[in-house]
Amino acid sequence: MNMIANVSRMTCAALAVALLAGPVAAVENGEPVLGLQNQPVISLSGANSALSVVVPNVVYDSTNQTVSAASSTTDLNAIYGDQLMLAGGVGEDVSAMKFAVFCSGTSTGALVSATETIRFYDLTNAGAYIGGFSASLGALAQGFYSIYTTTDINNVVMITLPTIDLLVTQQLSNVVGASRMGTVLSYANAPAVGSTNNEFYASNATLAGGWYLITGQTYSNPHYKLETTQSAVPTESQSWGSLKAEFR
Repeated sequence: MNMIANVSRMTCAALAVALLAGPVAAVENGEPVLGLQNQPVISLSGANSALSVVVPNVVYDSTNQTVSAASSTTDLNAIYGDQLMLAGGVGEDVSAMKFAVFCSGTSTGALVSATETIRFYDLTNAGAYIGGFSASLGALAQGFYSIYTTTDINNVVMITLPTIDLLVTQQLSNVVGASRMGTVLSYANAPAVGSTNNEFYASNATLAGGWYLITGQTYSNPHYKLETTQSAVPTESQSWGSLKAEFR
């Protein structure tokens, strides 16, 4: 079952502080990736809707880049992410999102199922939380990654973007089967749409939240694609009280 993602005030405050830290030279050696398993499409509304008359606006896309390696951890609630400098989309609503998930080749088992939560933060406003969503993931073999496309996001939760400068994070929960999970990275910095910094964001049981590079690399960028649409009706900002939830 798909769920709307929430976040606590404490989580946002801690992340905002972490964003002020500079990049670290290295995280770990990049892990080998056996290949792309599949590219599932997940409708958050659970409907197979007809083609919309609204043309989506692709405001960021780094999925064009070759996967070079992966980063993973045994902390199954770890956070990965990246800075997204969008090519537009301010004042528009998030409608679709692509993100990658990796099951490590050293995991003691394949991923059976999990929940992935995507969150958006405003880097022009001290990392203020914008909104997020969650999606249910299926099986993933050891050593492989999948690129998930989530659609109908704006039909379930309104995430209106106030800026082109975002931090997007991904966090697993309810992991079944796997003992080590992560994401894939490119050793390039050439998104097809938009731009990003050289590092990726990471936070887990052994890494303080901040920006990192794979050992010996100039670039270490995750794969994301973000689409937006114009709001059909005027939107109002959400109060913090509507965004309460558990975190770690």
